[in-house]
Amino acid sequence: MSPSILWALFAVSIPLIIHLISLRQTRYEEFSSLRFIKLLEHKTIRHLKINQWLLVLLRTIAILCLILIFSRPLIKGDSVNNFIGDIESRAIILIDNSASMAVKINDISLLDRVKSTIPELLKVLEGQTTLEIYQTNPPQKLYEGSYLNESKVISKVEDISQTFLSDNIWEFTDSLINHIKASEPNLECYIFSDFQTTPKIEADSLLNYDKWTFYCINQPNVNNNISIKSVDILSEIMLPNHLIKLNTNLGNNGINEVKNVPIELFLNNERVGQVVSQFQPNKYKDFMFQVFPGKTGIINGKIVIPDDDYLLDNYRNFDLVIPNQIAIKIISKSEDELFLLDLALNAITGNTGLLHVDKKLSSNIDRIFLNNFDILLIHDCPKLTSAAIEDIQRFLMQGGGLIWFAGNELEESEPLLWPSLLKLPELLQKVSLDGESFFSTTIVEENNSLFTDLDIVKLEDELPQVFSYNEVRLQSNHLPIIKLNNGHPLLIESSSFGSTGFTFTSKLNLRWNDFTIKGLLVPVLHRMLILLATKEFNTQAILVGDIKTIDIRGQDINDDWTVISPSNNEIKLIPDYTNEKLQIIHTKELGSYNVYINGEYFSSFSTILSPNELHSKINESISILKSVSMDNIRIIESDKNFSNILKDIRYGKSIWRLLLIIALTCLVLESLLGIPNKDRLKTNIE
Repeated sequence: MSPSILWALFAVSIPLIIHLISLRQTRYEEFSSLRFIKLLEHKTIRHLKINQWLLVLLRTIAILCLILIFSRPLIKGDSVNNFIGDIESRAIILIDNSASMAVKINDISLLDRVKSTIPELLKVLEGQTTLEIYQTNPPQKLYEGSYLNESKVISKVEDISQTFLSDNIWEFTDSLINHIKASEPNLECYIFSDFQTTPKIEADSLLNYDKWTFYCINQPNVNNNISIKSVDILSEIMLPNHLIKLNTNLGNNGINEVKNVPIELFLNNERVGQVVSQFQPNKYKDFMFQVFPGKTGIINGKIVIPDDDYLLDNYRNFDLVIPNQIAIKIISKSEDELFLLDLALNAITGNTGLLHVDKKLSSNIDRIFLNNFDILLIHDCPKLTSAAIEDIQRFLMQGGGLIWFAGNELEESEPLLWPSLLKLPELLQKVSLDGESFFSTTIVEENNSLFTDLDIVKLEDELPQVFSYNEVRLQSNHLPIIKLNNGHPLLIESSSFGSTGFTFTSKLNLRWNDFTIKGLLVPVLHRMLILLATKEFNTQAILVGDIKTIDIRGQDINDDWTVISPSNNEIKLIPDYTNEKLQIIHTKELGSYNVYINGEYFSSFSTILSPNELHSKINESISILKSVSMDNIRIIESDKNFSNILKDIRYGKSIWRLLLIIALTCLVLESLLGIPNKDRLKTNIE
């Protein structure tokens, strides 16, 4: 503004002064006759006076507007700060370089759009402003100094790279502002993001920083984007010749309907399935794939759709584990007790070598070394010491599976404590029938993976008859699968220490049941072993940037470990010697990682995008901010004239154009009103 020009406002009174002076002056005009003057009506005289005062008013307004134009008035901006040319200020620029900023609008990524906007922002800043620039991934200060050093500022901004990582822009901003010690009168924070995370108004405390003004520069919504939201492996039984079911969920985050979208399934880079569909805006669909793996080992899978404006959610990696050998540790009191169990296991493995069995036979077991085993199978458990129980607990916490055939454990002289310590069903009493009596059995969880798609014509005919069993007390983590006709469970699925286990309340013995001569035992036991062995901890997917833990065997701890990233970078790994694990921290790429031991393939895992980085058609963050009255937060759409809008918000909006229009309008009206109406005057005289 130029308030010094306002001294000229006295000129506003000039039309009024001239008018008043003209009223005091008497003008003499010679007329041949007063006859025509007397013919003028009284209301005509009044109309002329009103017209004169209107002319005075229009001339006054025109002069006022012209003076105000030269004083450059502004409509006060929304900013809570009043800016003076040389006032000290601190401006913080936060640039979101998370995965979602890779969205392209007119072939330019959102991150590149932000970079091109920074020079415009520098032109808006003025005075003694200290500038700080931060990126969100990884959190890092890139610059601190004067905003006038434009070349250095732009260079630092251009060096910001696009990442696959996720962030919470609100938590980041809150943490950053909380640690900045600024004493300047004017404090501003410019947040350049697409705001994919939703703010929690109570938790995210931007409202608490009333000395700061926050400018949220929002980015345009994506126009064309089909997104792979999830891939779920539905089958729990993994066999080379067994159909594996996968479900994938996709949706349209764009603004237009998209037709003929091919959705392809790849296993080990070979396409094994495809479906074509169309997507309405903001609608999601589920698609089911069924495929035979055809081989054992770890299989790298991928769901792929065509490229669009957001490439990162156009593919999704996953890993399947088809065991080629299952290592089983069996503990029991004697070899005689295992005869029928051996027959069942031999029927499962045949000539395939699928099962590697190691037995520990003793009436009293001090320690159980389970590092190299997938499953612990307990049949009529011998006495376990506290050290042996701790070994089993550690095994379960590392993802091992457990199968327990309960027998004569209650005959021990000491109280039976280890089932409760392992979170297994607690044995109460042994129940036996005399003569030829028996308990019939029924499957109560028919949809359990143990029974789905079994190649048995009449399943009910293959259920066992039970003569003796252990009555048990169940907890919330126990699920009965097969029950006796008295309601007591025969087969129970349990979850403990993050692992799955199965408990039979009757051991494999013809005096206890006829399970071994029924056709159900071998397929159920086979599926049970596969199910427990294929819950592979090492291949579980993680979010990009998270730490991946790989379990390794103690005997391999000193070997050479490496991981190959999706971009084929080789990274040497140093094991955690205490816990016998690999901790992989270099997971900032999106895709499949392969782990090698001494140059030989060991395992794989995939990284996936955070749900916060999947674009949404409706930006809930901006909607929430607009719905809540917050005086210190301003929202600016970057696809408009950014610099001019920011100037208007910070300094106020100039109104000289409006004043000029008003002045010109007044002058035009003054000219029109000042023209005498001869026709009307003539009519009145006549």
